[in-house]
Amino acid sequence: MSAVRESLIERCGQLAEVAGIVGKDIKLPDYWPGDSKGGNVLFPDQDIAGRQVYRVGYTAVSFITLGSAFSCYLATRDTSPLVEGLSTLGSARSALFTLASAAEAVSLASLANPSPLSLVPGFSEDAESPLKLRRDDSLKLSAVGLTRITRHPLILPVVPWGLANAALVGGRVCDALLFGGLAVYAIAGCAAQDARAARAEQIGTVFSDGDLRGFYETTSFLPFGAILDGRQSLDAAVSEVPWFALAAGYMAGCAIETATLNWLGA
Repeated sequence: MSAVRESLIERCGQLAEVAGIVGKDIKLPDYWPGDSKGGNVLFPDQDIAGRQVYRVGYTAVSFITLGSAFSCYLATRDTSPLVEGLSTLGSARSALFTLASAAEAVSLASLANPSPLSLVPGFSEDAESPLKLRRDDSLKLSAVGLTRITRHPLILPVVPWGLANAALVGGRVCDALLFGGLAVYAIAGCAAQDARAARAEQIGTVFSDGDLRGFYETTSFLPFGAILDGRQSLDAAVSEVPWFALAAGYMAGCAIETATLNWLGA
């Protein structure tokens, strides 16, 4: 799969070159802190252009795939049979709701926690910048806060969220397939990123081949794995977790979960 991915990225770069967008003055506003490779330019060279175009295409395919799956889910929801055991978990509704909301809180809070696997850039103070910030993605290469607990704080919470919602929305076969499928997809996606890092391949548009190896060697896939085996410190994780973002994320998670369940009539 990795060879196919890199081939697609290369072809996307070639397509961007043919389209004439590589090296052109297509960039973010001047006041926005640029990255270490292309500054504010979105397509500074063919390689980065290929990764940017691939990312857009991947996102589009993901939305189309998820949208189609959700459409099928809604169409079959009323006639789908119950899953024995799963449907009865709805009796623990408060606990499941709390679990789903907490999972959303961790994902949202991770956007305020530096991570090489997050699309959110890392920033440091810069008095000369219009926003008083300078983009510094090297900050994302060291485990901090949530990434001391798991290297996948953005995507891995989809697992408990999906399993909780499979029961919350009714415990039918279609519920298990959609929400359970999202949980399986999250695990597979995180494992694929780990495999690429283990092969020292490039992830994202800022880091070079091998940049993430140290991060992966000092963090864990499973939550608290690196803390239990001594590679990370629990005290450091607790002191660095963005607690305000986590609290705000939990409130947002509760609101999103309530709206979703009401919309689905669960």
